[in-house]
Amino acid sequence: MLSSIQMHAPRVIYEYFRQLFAQVTNPPIDPLREELIMSLQCYVGPGGNLLELQPDLQCAKLSLPSPMLSSIQMHAVHNVHLYDPQWRSCSIDITFPREEGEEGYVKALDRICRESQNSVKEGYRIIVLSDRNTSFQRVPLSTLVACGAVHHHLVDLKQRLKVVLVVETAEAREVHHMCVLLGYGADAICPYLVHDLIGKLHRDNAVPALNMSAEQMIYNYSDACDHGILKVMSKMGISTLQSYKGAQIFEALGLDDTVVKRCFKGTATRIRGSTFYTLARDALAFHEYGYPTLEDQSIEPTNTPDKTAYNLREAGEYHYRIGGESHMNTPGGVVNLQDAVRTKNIESYRAYSREMQEQTNKCALRGMLDIAYEKRDPIPVEEVEDWTSIVKRFVTGAMSYGSISEEAHSALAIAMNRIGTKSNTGEGGEDSETSVRGGDSRRSSTKQVASGRFGVTGYYLTNAEELQIKLAQGAKPGEGGELPGHKVSESIAKTRKSTAGVGLISPPPHHDIYSIEDLKQLIYDLKCSNPRARISVKLVSEVGIGVISAGVAKAKAEHILISGHDGGTGAARWTGIKHAGLPWELGLAETHQTLVLNNLRNKVVLQTDGQIRTGLDVAVACLLGAEEWGFATTPLIALGCIMMRKCHLNTCPVGVATQDPELRKKFVGQPEHVINFFYYVAEELRDIMAKLGFRKITDMVGRSDLLKFRGDEKNPKMSNIDFTKMLHLTPFQFSAKIPQNFNLDLRIENQWMDEMMKAVDGDEHVRIEAKVSNTDRTLGATISSKIHAKFREEGMTKGSIHIKCNGSAGQSFGAFLAKGVTLELEGDANDYVGKGLSGGRVIIFPPKTSKFIAEENIIVGNVCFYGATSGRAYVRGIAAERFAVRNSGAEALVEGVGDHGCEYMTGGRVIILGKCGRNFGAGMSGGIAYVWDPEGTFPRQVNRDLVQLETMEDPEEIDYVKKFLEEHHQLTGSEVAGRLLAEWTKTLGQFVVVMPRDYKAVMEKQKKQKQVPQAGEIKELSNGHPKAHSNGHSNGNSNGIPPKNQIQKDTAEKIADLEDIVTDEEVAKKQLDKIRGFMKYKHKHDKYRRAKERSEDWKEISYRIDERELKTQTARCMDCGIPFCQSDYGCPIANIIPSWNELVFQNKWKEAYERLVLTNNFPEFTGRVCPAPCEGACVLGLIEKSVAIKSIECAIIDKAFDMGWVVPSIPKVRNGLRIAIIGSGPAGLAAADQLNRGGYRVTVFERSDRPGGLLTYGIPEMKLEKRVVDRRIDVMKGEGIEFRCNANVGHNVDALQLLSEYDSLLLATGATWPRDLDIPGRNSKGIHFAMDYLHQNTFSLLNSQLKDENFIDAKGKHVIVIGGGDTGNDCIGTAVRHGAASVINFDYHERLPEERGEDNAWPQWPRIFRVEYGHAEVVEKYSRDPREFCAKTKSFVVDESGHVTGINTVQVEWYRDENRKWRQREKAGTDRHWKADLVLLAMGYSGPETKILEDLAVKIDRPTGNAPTALARTPQTSYATNVPKVYAAGDCRRGQSLVVWGIREGREAAREMDENLTGSSLLPVTGGARATLYKKRAVAQ
Repeated sequence: MLSSIQMHAPRVIYEYFRQLFAQVTNPPIDPLREELIMSLQCYVGPGGNLLELQPDLQCAKLSLPSPMLSSIQMHAVHNVHLYDPQWRSCSIDITFPREEGEEGYVKALDRICRESQNSVKEGYRIIVLSDRNTSFQRVPLSTLVACGAVHHHLVDLKQRLKVVLVVETAEAREVHHMCVLLGYGADAICPYLVHDLIGKLHRDNAVPALNMSAEQMIYNYSDACDHGILKVMSKMGISTLQSYKGAQIFEALGLDDTVVKRCFKGTATRIRGSTFYTLARDALAFHEYGYPTLEDQSIEPTNTPDKTAYNLREAGEYHYRIGGESHMNTPGGVVNLQDAVRTKNIESYRAYSREMQEQTNKCALRGMLDIAYEKRDPIPVEEVEDWTSIVKRFVTGAMSYGSISEEAHSALAIAMNRIGTKSNTGEGGEDSETSVRGGDSRRSSTKQVASGRFGVTGYYLTNAEELQIKLAQGAKPGEGGELPGHKVSESIAKTRKSTAGVGLISPPPHHDIYSIEDLKQLIYDLKCSNPRARISVKLVSEVGIGVISAGVAKAKAEHILISGHDGGTGAARWTGIKHAGLPWELGLAETHQTLVLNNLRNKVVLQTDGQIRTGLDVAVACLLGAEEWGFATTPLIALGCIMMRKCHLNTCPVGVATQDPELRKKFVGQPEHVINFFYYVAEELRDIMAKLGFRKITDMVGRSDLLKFRGDEKNPKMSNIDFTKMLHLTPFQFSAKIPQNFNLDLRIENQWMDEMMKAVDGDEHVRIEAKVSNTDRTLGATISSKIHAKFREEGMTKGSIHIKCNGSAGQSFGAFLAKGVTLELEGDANDYVGKGLSGGRVIIFPPKTSKFIAEENIIVGNVCFYGATSGRAYVRGIAAERFAVRNSGAEALVEGVGDHGCEYMTGGRVIILGKCGRNFGAGMSGGIAYVWDPEGTFPRQVNRDLVQLETMEDPEEIDYVKKFLEEHHQLTGSEVAGRLLAEWTKTLGQFVVVMPRDYKAVMEKQKKQKQVPQAGEIKELSNGHPKAHSNGHSNGNSNGIPPKNQIQKDTAEKIADLEDIVTDEEVAKKQLDKIRGFMKYKHKHDKYRRAKERSEDWKEISYRIDERELKTQTARCMDCGIPFCQSDYGCPIANIIPSWNELVFQNKWKEAYERLVLTNNFPEFTGRVCPAPCEGACVLGLIEKSVAIKSIECAIIDKAFDMGWVVPSIPKVRNGLRIAIIGSGPAGLAAADQLNRGGYRVTVFERSDRPGGLLTYGIPEMKLEKRVVDRRIDVMKGEGIEFRCNANVGHNVDALQLLSEYDSLLLATGATWPRDLDIPGRNSKGIHFAMDYLHQNTFSLLNSQLKDENFIDAKGKHVIVIGGGDTGNDCIGTAVRHGAASVINFDYHERLPEERGEDNAWPQWPRIFRVEYGHAEVVEKYSRDPREFCAKTKSFVVDESGHVTGINTVQVEWYRDENRKWRQREKAGTDRHWKADLVLLAMGYSGPETKILEDLAVKIDRPTGNAPTALARTPQTSYATNVPKVYAAGDCRRGQSLVVWGIREGREAAREMDENLTGSSLLPVTGGARATLYKKRAVAQ
């Protein structure tokens, strides 16, 4: 998201900065597993010349173990002179007077720099930049702007090293904020507002489950920030804060040169953007939000004592929220795309494309670009290359099997294979049996090779058309990942060469790619392993990516992928998916230009990906230089993904990103859906090409001159954007690719190939002896590729090849060596020995003539046996660093290792007969290591985060180690092995077993299951490992290893994602599962009282489920990434349903109430009478019944009234403006409530004797008790809203007079004109409109409990209700209570199906057969369902007195005409007569009466027919009519609609009225968010 420059709303300046990260030039660091090499400790203070001895300056420094200061530590900084008089600190105020406005921002910056300069001159050693003086009168500068300006000002004066720069800030709160401050000069940071907030949470006991002091909570926050800072540093490969501070490892995106030159000098800012005045406007807007001016102070929450609740904005930073941050994925986009690909509906695709373009304009850099069609002459689309050719340039992204389900992975592969292009395995490997299954091929043409090396075998490489080296991931560049154990199924474990149930770590790429030379070697390795495959390198967009890409091309990559920063991932931490990387638009343009300038462009294929959605996106990417395009998120959506963002929890309800067998059954995607999507994209692209006059894609590549800046005149942040550099046209003629020359014909293996093929093609045993040198790289890979091509993963089983080498082997000796091949080396070897070993055998020992002691010297280089999957290795001598990293199945013996041995190991066994370096076993989740440790020093070298140390006592493993030593001694002549075997009984006890804890637990569980088999349990998958250790130890041993029963697991606190924490103690006691609750608990909602009981009274028909059941329902809510329940398909007022569900789950009812009323003024109404479209759109509706949202909503508001939380809240200040609202229905009441809170004097005019409109007289008592309506009206009256009843505007009240007396007028009249039947007998007695019937009944009930008999009585009558909606059902229920003799209901339409039809896909409102309360009461009383479907009323039968006695009907049947429109025709022979004494017409309403509209001269839109009704005409997105000061909302504007739609219309109309009257508005938009912009408000007095 690029909201900092594309959104009107104010943003903190930190969001303009993107973190840089390491790729190719240097490696990133794993901050978790390699934390020992990282440090935040810094010495700060004045320093002297490093080349001179000046102890008084060089040693007189402060030591800061962390840059994060607590408030207590900050107090010490302010008073450090009391400890040492030479250390004086001064505080510089970084606020400015509010009245100075934008000019004051820059003036304050000048003052701050002057004061800092003077402070240095005066001998102060510490400068504190503080915004603590922020108040109503004073506005703070951004701490980052102030810090950067002071830092560079002092650097320019050569005074910076004389002082410590500390920031005391209320602005910084997130890890990224801290990193940017440190990167631009801050030595220490005190985020005092966060500390104050934590203190308030503690005082309010808001997080009782934490059960800790405020000091501990603050410490935990600081510790979390420290770990976050380390993580960000690690992305760039920086290990110490001393190196990171002031290094400016960022690029600015959207900041003007004037800002950068002054505050962030040297930082790249390629597209310019916001100036100081833009930043000043944002600062003033934020200040307005926190310290509203007098006319805004009345904006308060609805009837809640906590007046700050309105500030709890649901921002939607990570999950989609209406009214919050913009996201590419929207409910409409998901629904339209899925409908398009499933039903081949081109109109749905066009709707999808339009919505995606709207979101792109808000979220992506390309949204600020337009195509300059006017520069080219169009051609007929028929002349453009065919879609079948274009789609061959489309590929799907790297999504591993494991991150997504087998079904989803296979569907993508099948689709791409059918259309002749490539799917990508991702870094999870591929089932070796995939390519040989029957039917469609599930083989992915692109095989990814990442740092995880999961399942990268020789056969995996051979069975590919493209091999992609993943150097970074767009969504989280510079970081690794993790597949949790619960997603590692037996099949995935088999594919990834690991153990089922044990988590898998995917580290950042820092093992075999330390430099461009290492990358070049890996490219060569892969090309040797599969000469046919195209070698691709995946990079992520950042500044300088062009130079990196040029280096990659020179390293002989044949394909380069530039990923954007917004690449999709479902499993990244929330802190990892923002702020790193850049849009692909910038990286692609830079890469293309650089490659062209260096004559490299025609040597590589250039591809890009990152939220590419439509043909327009592809066109822009093509014009910027890409010739291939990757899609990932969108094909998954086409297959059924609904963007739940729960991929890491294994709870994807549609079976896309889960390994749960039950959830995988929910997967409905088909390969055809993906093909249809790509067809639509290609056809859309063809249309664009035709408009531009391009016949072929190759003619279009790199034509950036056909792009232009779109701009947005309404957004000042975009006024200064400059795309000149990005759109610079570099002359380029697309031609045939120039192949990279790998010189494979010069490989030494070619000399032996004929001899070796005798073993491959026959059963011979071949032995070869040769001399090798360090220029002979990747020895063994070529013959291994031929073996794998023929024998697949099994390798040779009959013949064998033994190659005896002498000399110094080059890099990657024995890489991907196949089973059946032995490489024996007498000499030494370079780095990467046995990389990806795939069943072969490697034997290395020093020359027999050498005189050095083998076990004391390094004989093989770094990163040996990296990613080995099977095979054996015997190394006589020491291996350098990173031995057996990511070993997942090989067995290796070595006589000593350097640092980081067995890192990330997942399987296999390693025996080490010597000393080990530091950090042994870091990230080791599987496999076993046996280390000979005679001196007892080994335990100090072990990273015990995942492993425990044991002694070797199991007979099987003792026998295993001994036999391995015997083989080693025999093959290499190892002296150390010989000595150990000679004294075996003595040396046995000196072995230490390194055992991963989770791995052991799984193995022991599998062992028990094997002993007592249970159906459905995971079968043992041991990968050749010895059986789990189960015997204990009674005593310790000489190595300091505790007995097994004393081993303590690491209890260090882990920092979890917020969504994974459940804090409510009561919930924990009841053991409700919030994560999988939707699978465990059944749907329950408010139930009707028994039909017989309720039909005899007028009390509310429902009873509430208890709080325990409600909490169970909230446990079923999944907090969806896209909550369709609050989308246009669900709740019209965008209730923040997931939020208040979560609060109820945690027993935080008051907070749930406060969150509820942010969006809904009257939940007591919607919770009772709304048909709950939110439940119809609930994601659970895809697989079962929805969450009981309506019941929860009603329970929250009822509890709020019961607890006394709902009290009148009178605005503190009135603005002097008066509003008249005509109509007191839902729209009128909502508008009145909002405007009253805005400080207006509001008068509501109601023509009935009681306020409430539809709520009072349109909905019967048993459905909505009038005490509930009166309760709310009383609260509104208490808040100052005036209600004038019996005021019939247009009749006894003059509309024009109201317009003259009030500052604005809102028409909120209901749709009161009923639809009628113009058939014979209509004017007879006994025929009434439903609303007349219901109104009179309620009026009499309220006034006399029906004793006055002033109502239409159905007692003893045969009642027929015509119309099947809610009103008709209310008539049925009322007639039953009157004691009707019979009740029949005519419904003109067909009986709906029991389940959704094909034309009624989720998340549309489910058009299904329902039994409502009235129907059930008729069944109870009369033993039949009252409904007659497809019944068309032909005429009324009238007696001599003019009273209706019956109805004549005919059955109709429905069909679709040639245009697919529904039509009806009468069925012959179905005429029928029905007895009727009372007929109620309940066929809906055509609109409001027009008298008021005509009086005010409001333009109208008349519906079809002759009814004297019309709708007020307003623009589509506005509520203003053609008459100044007159607005319309609700049914009089949109026609008959739901109560909840009335509330939405009233709220939105109120905001527009407020904005037009005062210049801006603080009233919330849909979704509860307050969109605040800095404007000087004009207020009428």
